[in-house]
This record gives sequence, C-alpha cells and structure tokens, in this order.
Amino acid sequence: MKKHLKKSAVILLAAVFAASMVFAGGTKDAAKKGPVEISFWSLFTGGDGEFFDAMVAEFNRSQSDIVLKTDTAKFSDYYTKLTTALTSKNAPDVVVVHRDSMLPYVKSGVLYPLDEALKEMNAPVSDFVKAAADACKFNGKQYSLPLDVHPLIMYCNKDLLAKAGVTKIPQSYDELVAAAKKVQEKTGAIGIAIDNTTAVYKAYTLTRIFISGMGQGGGKVIDSEKNKTAFNTAHGKKVAQDLIDLANRHGVVPKAYDYDSSVGDFKAGKAAFHINGVWATGGFEQQKGLNFEAVPFPALWGKPGAWAGSHTLAIPVQKKMDPVKVKAALTFILWMTEHGEMWAKAGHIPTRLSVRNKPEFKAMPYRPGYVMAADSVIPAPNTPAWEEVYGNMSDMLEYALANNQNAGDAIQAMDKKVTEILATY
Repeated sequence: MKKHLKKSAVILLAAVFAASMVFAGGTKDAAKKGPVEISFWSLFTGGDGEFFDAMVAEFNRSQSDIVLKTDTAKFSDYYTKLTTALTSKNAPDVVVVHRDSMLPYVKSGVLYPLDEALKEMNAPVSDFVKAAADACKFNGKQYSLPLDVHPLIMYCNKDLLAKAGVTKIPQSYDELVAAAKKVQEKTGAIGIAIDNTTAVYKAYTLTRIFISGMGQGGGKVIDSEKNKTAFNTAHGKKVAQDLIDLANRHGVVPKAYDYDSSVGDFKAGKAAFHINGVWATGGFEQQKGLNFEAVPFPALWGKPGAWAGSHTLAIPVQKKMDPVKVKAALTFILWMTEHGEMWAKAGHIPTRLSVRNKPEFKAMPYRPGYVMAADSVIPAPNTPAWEEVYGNMSDMLEYALANNQNAGDAIQAMDKKVTEILATY
C-alpha cells in the first residue's frame, strides 16, 4: 500500500512539474505551439510598396519566433478603415500612422504608449534621430516610433535638360519656369510634372508645395497655439498665385493631371522636372535608361526648406492587451527601423543614426543629400484637425488651378473653410 502511495505521489509530482513547465513555456509541447503571430495593416501601395513587402519577408525569414501577417489597404481607404478598427478596439497588432495624423488618435486613447515596453526590452531609444522620435511624443509619452522622414524634393531629367541647353538646376521660381519653358520649346516634353487633380489621389502635392512655400517665407499654414489660420497673408497669396500660374499663365504644368500620370511621365522620360516625395526615387532608379538627378526642393519663395512627413509604426490599444503580442509587435517595429537601409531603397530617410552610418546606406546615390534636406523640413501643423484641413485645402487648390482662380479669392475661400473646420475641434 505504501509502495502504491509512493508511486502515486511520484506521478502526482511529475504531473505538477510538467504543468508548471508548460505555464513557464519550458516544455517541448509549449515550443510546439509555434511562433507568435502578429497582424499588420500597410498603406504602401505605390512605388515603395515592393520595398516594404521585401522588408517584411526578410523579417519573417530572419527569425522563427514571430510571424508577421500583412494586409494592404488602398491609401484612400486606409484611415477610414483604421479609425473604425481603432475605435472598436479591433485593430491589428501593428499599424502605420503618418505623424501628421497621430494627434486625434492619441487624444482618443486608441494608441498604446510604448515607454514601459521599450524600457523592459532595453530598446536603443537613443539611436533614433531625436527630432524624429520626439515628434511622436505627446504629453511626454512615446506613442509610435518613426520609420522614416520623407521630404518633398525635385527630380530632374538630365538628358532633357542637356538637349534644351539647361546647364544649371533651377534655384528660384523664375529660373524653374524659364528652364521648364526651354525644355518644352526645344524637346516637346512636359516642363514640370506636378499632379493637380483628385482623379487618382487628392491633389496633396499642391498642398505640400503650398506648405513649403509658406515655410520658406517664414510663415506657416496654421497657428496651432491659437487654433487659427496663418496663410491669409501677402506671402500666402503670392505662393498660391505662383502655383496657379504654373499651369495657366506659363503653361509648364498640364492641367487635370493625376498623380500616376505625373510619376509615369517622368519615369518614361517625358518630363523635365517632377515634384514629389523621396518615396518615388526607388521606382525611378529601376527604370532602364532614365538619367535623372534628385535634389532638395528649391527655395522658390525664400529660404531653403520643404514639407516633410514621416511614416510611424504604432501599437493599437486592444480590448485585452496581450504582453506577449506587445513585445512581438515592438520587436518587429525595432527590426524595421534597425534595417532602414532596406527602406531607404525606396528613397526614404532612415531615422536610426546607426543606419545612416552603415556603408550600404552611404553608398546609395542621392540619399546623403536627402539627409541634408531633412535638416530643414517644414512639417504640417500640429492640430487634430489636420487630416480634414489637408483634404479640403488640396481640393480647393485643385479648383483654383483648374479654373485659373484669382489667388486672393482662392486664399479667402480657403481661409473661410479652414476656419470653419478648426472651430469644430
């Protein structure tokens, strides 16, 4: 009997030990559960999409503890889908949020503060470019980590410029117009490829140029502290009129010109200049026979500087936060920023100092110049109303250019509309 009891006790102890090991993740059965699976929504569908997808594939290939499952959404639908999911606390484990769009999400409490998790993981926070990382802080808390900085720049077709006898990259508005006209006259190519219609996307490029112009003149679009517009000035009217004149007075920008056409024409060698973000670089580099140069956006209206945005990676607040998934999600985010030289292939500027010092990054064409451009960025205003303001300003600048509207009238109409929007926030 005693022998039987001893045997039973041994079996019981073994069972207890096995159960404790399973709880601690120390048995083969626990290991058999496989890697942690995390979900991710991406908005990268343009020229940089393939580079991002390659990074995700490399992350999954490089380790076996985490598997990232991606779902790509069209940019025009992304924030509607994201807002619905965040509000219902049914979002994926990791999301992309533009720095300009973060504030409303932070205020509504749907983004998870990363500070404690970063500390627990002993993450190299000091390796991030301070300005880029600090821009993702609100009330002293880190709500996302910046994957990149992407300023507006200018692309130039070197062959078309040479054929037209243009030997100098334009540095002023008058020089740009003159060079564009010369190329059109000598070669028949498009002078400046700037999208200005919502046929594919909203005409965001017009607003980005307008923000750049306001900043170059020492002004801004919105006074965030006073929650008031700041562009209804003589300088604001000058920038708006110059934009309208590019298509209507000078004829160097095609009207009703959508984003995909502007990119496609430059890629095909049919345009002398192209204004876009750095994200277009990778696609242009892959185009056989395209001899181009990428330079900082010229100081058309004052001092150097250009609009710049930032893709940031954030962790949504869920109905029940799983610490294992939070750690896995943050591991993915840190890996992506640590391998920013892969993302730089798309043209973006890395946000980790260690990446900027990698030989692979230093050897890339154009990118060192981008780093300099990032030092004089002109960000979008820090207001929760920005997403709505951004869309409406783009629509109204599109209307002004399409209808050759007087700049004074265009600015007055924008001022009225934006003031109405700001009053609701």
